[in-house]
Amino acid sequence: MSAIIFTVKEINNYIKTIFDHDVILSNVSIKGEISNYKLHSSGHAYFTLKDNDSKMKSVMFKGSASKLKFIPEEGMAVVVQGYLSVYERDGQYQLYVQDMIPEGVGALYKAYEQLKIKLAAMGYFDEENKKPLPYLPRTVGVVTSGTGAAVRDIISIIRRRNPLVNIILYPVQVQGEGASKEIVQGIEFFNQTKNVDVIIVGRGGGSIEELWAFNEEVTAHAIFNSEIPIVSAVGHETDFTIADFVSDIRAATPSAAAELVAPDKHALVSRLNQSVYMLNNYMSKFMQEKRYKIEYISKGNAFRQIEQKLHSLMQTVDTCNKSMNYSMLQILNNNKIKLITNIEKLDILNPAAVLLRGYSSTSRAGKIITSAKQIAIGDKIEVEFKDGSVSAEINSIIIK
Repeated sequence: MSAIIFTVKEINNYIKTIFDHDVILSNVSIKGEISNYKLHSSGHAYFTLKDNDSKMKSVMFKGSASKLKFIPEEGMAVVVQGYLSVYERDGQYQLYVQDMIPEGVGALYKAYEQLKIKLAAMGYFDEENKKPLPYLPRTVGVVTSGTGAAVRDIISIIRRRNPLVNIILYPVQVQGEGASKEIVQGIEFFNQTKNVDVIIVGRGGGSIEELWAFNEEVTAHAIFNSEIPIVSAVGHETDFTIADFVSDIRAATPSAAAELVAPDKHALVSRLNQSVYMLNNYMSKFMQEKRYKIEYISKGNAFRQIEQKLHSLMQTVDTCNKSMNYSMLQILNNNKIKLITNIEKLDILNPAAVLLRGYSSTSRAGKIITSAKQIAIGDKIEVEFKDGSVSAEINSIIIK
């Protein structure tokens, strides 16, 4: 037995020192398949890296795991970079992973494919969720770099095609750390202020790394939740990003996006003139057809029957009018005769007519005296003749 006796910790620490100072083990790249992958609540990832013949315990701490552009999956073939060391407490060596990429495909591309599948399952790409672009927008919002060629192309084309369209630029960083956050803020700004009718989101071409801000999940959410229609104009015609799939319409380039949102004024005038011509032509044909129809009907038997019936009715009206006039004259004559007869009767009954025939009328105190028995000696009476009246006092009464 050796004279020197070590503790378990001391031996583990010694082995760890050997691992840590080994040139190969301190920075190594290993390919294998992920097994038993677990993401702890702390943010650390624990898994086993294996091949057909062996296994290796592995850990990826939060700082490195949070930088991954894709989500590690069970059975995924990867290439990891890191270092080997000993976990002293368990006396077990393990691989401390600092970076990871899918084997045979870039990490960004893998992340792109994973997010595309995820969002497609959520309905983010469905046509039923797409909003139509306004036909005649008054104001266009642009979320892009304030100094790039993309914004110059967009402004130039919109000004040329339709100078009446206003442009509001929300300048953002379009690549690098924090770019996706600024793009989201631009989209949310226009949705809060509601001062534009359509939004163009985009930038010029570039590598997948340079376009990555338009592949971020937060960017996709902002585009999908926008109440204002969004045109994605990222990169060149062959470049496709997540933003292209989520947006209401994808333009091949920023220039193409400007042409989509701003209708050409000359084309609008031409279309308007054509519409006026077609409307006038239609109205002319319509009136001509109605004129022919009226002429046809007027010459037809049905129209003549109506005309004859109308003439017959007019004649009947004339006959009725004559009959009514004759009846009215008869009524007037009859009434006239009756009136004369009644006047004559009234003349006969008129007291004044009696006086004219030589008679007189006697009254006392305004009352007509019709009998000698109605008066007494001393009464004062008034006798009315045709040409005047006299007053008298009764001195004697002789009744015969």
